[in-house]
Amino acid sequence: MTTKHFTRREFLTRAPASAAAVGLAGCAGGGNRNRAGAEEASGGVWEKPPDQRDKGNRLNLILLDVDTFRADNLACYGGNQVDCSNLNAFAQDSVIFEEAYPEALPTVPIRRNLMTGRRIVPFDYYQQHDPVQMPGWHPLFFEDVTLAETLHEAGYATALIADILHFTRPGRNFHRGYRYYDWVRGHSFDFYATLPHQLPEITDVVPEAYLENFSPFSRADLRWEINQGKLNMARWLKEGESLIEITARKVIAWLRENHANSPFFLHMEAFDPHEPWDPPRRFLDKYMPNAKGPTWATPPYDDVEVPEEGVKRLRANYFAESECVDYWMGEIFKAIQELGLFDNSVVVFMSDHGALLGEQGQFCKGPERIRRQVTHLPLLVRLPGREGAGQRVGGFVQIPDYVPTLLGRLDLEPVPRVTGKDFWPLVTGETRSVHDYATMAYGWIGSVRTPEWNFSAVWNPEEYKGNYPPQLYSREKDPDELTDVAEKYPDVVADLKRKLDDYIEAGRGLTRGSFHAPRGVGTPTY
Repeated sequence: MTTKHFTRREFLTRAPASAAAVGLAGCAGGGNRNRAGAEEASGGVWEKPPDQRDKGNRLNLILLDVDTFRADNLACYGGNQVDCSNLNAFAQDSVIFEEAYPEALPTVPIRRNLMTGRRIVPFDYYQQHDPVQMPGWHPLFFEDVTLAETLHEAGYATALIADILHFTRPGRNFHRGYRYYDWVRGHSFDFYATLPHQLPEITDVVPEAYLENFSPFSRADLRWEINQGKLNMARWLKEGESLIEITARKVIAWLRENHANSPFFLHMEAFDPHEPWDPPRRFLDKYMPNAKGPTWATPPYDDVEVPEEGVKRLRANYFAESECVDYWMGEIFKAIQELGLFDNSVVVFMSDHGALLGEQGQFCKGPERIRRQVTHLPLLVRLPGREGAGQRVGGFVQIPDYVPTLLGRLDLEPVPRVTGKDFWPLVTGETRSVHDYATMAYGWIGSVRTPEWNFSAVWNPEEYKGNYPPQLYSREKDPDELTDVAEKYPDVVADLKRKLDDYIEAGRGLTRGSFHAPRGVGTPTY
């Protein structure tokens, strides 16, 4: 671990000392094909996607993405601790991908992958006007081309309904290409409610003895975060029992108003079951009846010791919040069914990452926690006519691959800037592998996952300031990845480290870009 005492916000804001000098100007976009000289070297040229209005099968695309939803919440991934009856039923009608992983973590880097179909590792740190400061965490590059922009040029009505607080920060541009977008406010430390100067105590959330594990600065920061979340909650509870309810109702309303406006692309981004884990009582009672005492709504991002009663409550909170997500996903599925949209739509359920729930004494996620509980993703794709229903598909797939794969199901072509691969040949049996292994990075630590191993190590030692020796887990002997065996297999460590280094080197220059357009380049598009 890089430190012993820091809160979630401190963790997210930890950045290299040299990072402030980097500035906001990038270079080398890698995707500007018909430009030369300085313009090509510096990026800043956005190429309009081709007009594909007379192409494709005109199926709708409904993409439902939730945050921090562990794959093993679902029965199809071996889960039995959470009642997810709606998603379990949806999985029976869907193609199930068994080995889906991100390429970059966490929330914002993952959306950069998801919306562009482009690898972003290795990434850089750019100082942000944001509480979160970390590598890869920044707006889309100017020259990025989004899935929504591609589908808009193909004649699709495009819509985004999102409650992810990071989308609404000043300067964010993740709504590019969506002709309709709707922000649901109030999650976590969103600046949705105005805090008083004198903050109340937080012992109703975490006990005083637990707070002693943190430094005075960390306790003050935790106090700010929890109070912001509580005030936000007091506001949004006027609209629904949970934020996933408010978001889901907006999704359902949009579908009822626009279901005949085909073809369309509807993209939902829901933050639940991301912390704070503050589920409605009707769900919590199933996992911890008559729960009393501190709510433990905010899990620790550090490896501080959590008392047994805290561990039990944190897990119950997470399971309950996950079931709440499942309930409202079920309401969305009902609307899709009632409107006949399963007959002419590709419907996708996915999550960006999971969370540790006490494994190795840790909670949540982090650069030093690139293990199964965090990185294994649920990915369910339901096709019209239930084509391939229940089919289980092996082989590594990663989030940059989603764009070309989903466009392929619409019989449309991705733009040249996409680097991901269409993995549908895994479904048809044309190939058994599109990636020999999955490579990912979270901050300055990277991971290589093979069928046999999960390996992680620092990929940028010049910037990483902690002490993280390489870790290695046997997927066959230790499927929960609880026991590091790096010292026992030095040859395996060396081989996987070479694979990680090769991946990083192959992306240098390719994964950079710019945040502004060069003066006098390009022509109006609208």
